[in-house]
Amino acid sequence: MKFVQVTDLLERLDKPDFVIRQGEGADLKQEGKAIFWEWDFENNRLYFSPQMRQLFGYSPDEVIPMDGLWRKHIHPEDLNKVINHLVDFINGIITTYEQIFRVRPVTGKYLWMKSEATLKRNAEGEAIWAKAYYTDVTALKEQKGYTKLGGDKYRNLFQNSMIAMVRNDLTTGIILEANEKFWDLFFITVDERHRTKCQDIIGEKNSKIIYQLLKEGGSIDDLELEIKGWGRSSLWISFGAILYEEEGVVDCIIKDITETKSSLIELQKVNFELDSFIYHSSHDLRSPLRSILGLIDVFRLEKNEKVKAECIAKIESSVKRLDALVIDLLSISRNDRINDPHMSINFMVEINSSITSYYYTRDNEGLEIVTNVHQPIEFYSDLTRIRIILNNLISNAIKYRSKHKDYSYIKVDVQVDEEKAVLEIEDNGEGIEASKLPHIFDMFYRATEKSEGSGLGLYIVKKVADKLNAEIQVRSEELEGTNFKFVIPNTK
Repeated sequence: MKFVQVTDLLERLDKPDFVIRQGEGADLKQEGKAIFWEWDFENNRLYFSPQMRQLFGYSPDEVIPMDGLWRKHIHPEDLNKVINHLVDFINGIITTYEQIFRVRPVTGKYLWMKSEATLKRNAEGEAIWAKAYYTDVTALKEQKGYTKLGGDKYRNLFQNSMIAMVRNDLTTGIILEANEKFWDLFFITVDERHRTKCQDIIGEKNSKIIYQLLKEGGSIDDLELEIKGWGRSSLWISFGAILYEEEGVVDCIIKDITETKSSLIELQKVNFELDSFIYHSSHDLRSPLRSILGLIDVFRLEKNEKVKAECIAKIESSVKRLDALVIDLLSISRNDRINDPHMSINFMVEINSSITSYYYTRDNEGLEIVTNVHQPIEFYSDLTRIRIILNNLISNAIKYRSKHKDYSYIKVDVQVDEEKAVLEIEDNGEGIEASKLPHIFDMFYRATEKSEGSGLGLYIVKKVADKLNAEIQVRSEELEGTNFKFVIPNTK
């Protein structure tokens, strides 16, 4: 990359081909009342916005005498700092350009301006275009507290901090100064910075909370806020601030705690599930055991062989319920701990196996099961987890079919391509009440009073689907039927 020298830059600044573009292009309409200049390095063409012209005292059509223009309008004490900083920016020595310096407008009285610039480079890394915005910060610069973040002593620490730092006007919300970490955190481009306010980022509700806390206490420590719809779908921050009431400004530090907050929320969810798990599982384990103990006492006292046989049958039923619960609990434990190697899966074989396992365990009179599998290519996934999904949904469809209907059906449809398998299981059974539908995947939730299971089946299905990165869609209407749709990635 060819480096630019200070003398070269000053010479080029004094002799550009000044171009009037007032009113041209959509970009000018979007700029509003912004003070800015654009500089085409390749052709040495310079453009001043109408507000920039007004600042320097030139009419829209007047040719600006460029010879000595910057020396004329930038304070002599600030000129070298401004030019050297711009040269370092163009040469890539520094990655951001942000300066506060004095500019003399047509009125003759110096104003404090904050300048922020952006560059475009060619394939060789040479700067070919620059654009800089000016913001008048005179009133704030002259106030007592403004230099707290702006002094050269703290500039390097401020700009290179790993924590987002920002200063803004309390009344208007205008951002007076911010480091790169702040802009990056909220994905704000250089072109957007001059028109972005803090209220825009954190939202009206959060702004009111912050304003009230600052008015009451003068400072804020570690306030956790959720930012929605800015840069990404959701962002959690830890917010700290100090109010300088006389100056009307607020200094803020912001830490991204999204990952920590997500982990905490997940931990709270796990703890809640653990409490629920212990309570319900202990209840569901003891219930069949108490039933068995009671039946044993009846069996010992009973002389009638027929009654004794009924006791044995009920004991067997309780043992099977207990065994089914233990299997469900083992499935939960296994799903969280083990990841089997993915292998080729034949959906037709697995579906037929599931149907055979459950079809003859219930009254299947008038029940028709229709299977349609289109699998032109191999599908790879976790076989055990696929079986858990099929077994739970097919057994539920058989178990909760409508007995009052002349014709009951279960339709299993699978469409496989290189990216995914779309599995749909539909029935015209009892369906699920609308108010209960959002809870069907909760632990120990029973959507119907007729349920004989532990309430873990669909919870396990959801946990298994999550492990497979599968999407689930459920449609159901009470007394009409249910449709489960799974989109499962093909990991071939």
